[in-house]
Amino acid sequence: MASTLISMRTVGAGLVVVLAVASFSFGQQQGQPPAGQVRMAEQQFKNIQALKGFPANQVVQTMHVIESSLGVNCEYCHIQQDRSKDDLEPKKTARRMITMVLDINKNTFEGKQVVTCYTCHRGSPQPVNSIVLPIPNAMIEHPEPPAPNLPSADQILSKYVQALGGEQALRKVTSRVITATRDIPTGPGGENPTPAQIEIDQKAPNLVVTTSRADKITLAEGFDGTTAWTQNMAGVVAALPEPDQGRARKAADLYEPLNLKNEYARMEVRSIEKVNGRDAYVVVGYPQDDVPERLFFDTQTGLLLARKTAIPTLLGDNPVEVYYSDYRNTGGGVKIPFMTYMIPGSPRSEMWTNSTMRIQKVQDNVPVDSAKLAKPQSKPQPAPGQ
Repeated sequence: MASTLISMRTVGAGLVVVLAVASFSFGQQQGQPPAGQVRMAEQQFKNIQALKGFPANQVVQTMHVIESSLGVNCEYCHIQQDRSKDDLEPKKTARRMITMVLDINKNTFEGKQVVTCYTCHRGSPQPVNSIVLPIPNAMIEHPEPPAPNLPSADQILSKYVQALGGEQALRKVTSRVITATRDIPTGPGGENPTPAQIEIDQKAPNLVVTTSRADKITLAEGFDGTTAWTQNMAGVVAALPEPDQGRARKAADLYEPLNLKNEYARMEVRSIEKVNGRDAYVVVGYPQDDVPERLFFDTQTGLLLARKTAIPTLLGDNPVEVYYSDYRNTGGGVKIPFMTYMIPGSPRSEMWTNSTMRIQKVQDNVPVDSAKLAKPQSKPQPAPGQ
């Protein structure tokens, strides 16, 4: 069953992290930081001003939030050949706006992220600064519909486990191999969807490796019981940043559907909403050390239809949504979704991207070599200039 949750959280979470960062930083980076050390933005990139003193691994994701908030692309502020240059006026304006947003939140909202770029821009480079007519008549009273009688979170989770086949069937699965197709996000910001063949190898309790093979590209990611890692097409292995690291740790649990409640400090059933035309209970989970997640369970079947979360950045949250459909029996009495749709294409891709994974074959309880599930070593890289 873990493959279901893996596709929720981590399939593709790392596939573009190294590629996207490397592409964004080309011509800017001052060199790679020592293993296990996070550099500040000004140590990793050239000509950092407004984001000086912030972690370098948050810069690219923050740029994605700015782009989506204004409805623009990188070249709106940056010269493509050298993004450290200050030739474009919007880049100078952006620095002032970044400083303004950070100062407002620090001095007015006690450091809480209340104001973001999207607060004013709403997808346009020019924020609206005048009233738009007609104004809704606030004096007209609209009676609220009666609140639905919602089940408890425990009841919803119990029905979910039963819909997947029940606890006994889930625990009988100790390993799983999945083959699938997917358009993986590659290139800067994951903007280039590349058709790939996917293999997911998993073994209880929490070992998993996902390998993606496309024309002249092989990428991998996994969790070895301790660390979530990714390997780019050059063979360089790196640990995933937070919050991806913590999410991958949870998703690697082969029995996560049974342990879902333990992932949150508390859960509350919020409402009923439509997901792809179906009524779904909205359950909000509050992790101990992460942003809240919203889970959408079909009111009739009990199956999970969607999962929505976000990656926090310096200037606003980067939303991440995953949708599940085409649940089928794997052959041992356990159901998983054979289609997963992700927007953006991976958690750290540009927000307008998307990706679909279609499962072709599932094999439960087949031998999986533990050595295959170990974190690999980086391949030797050519010396600079060679």
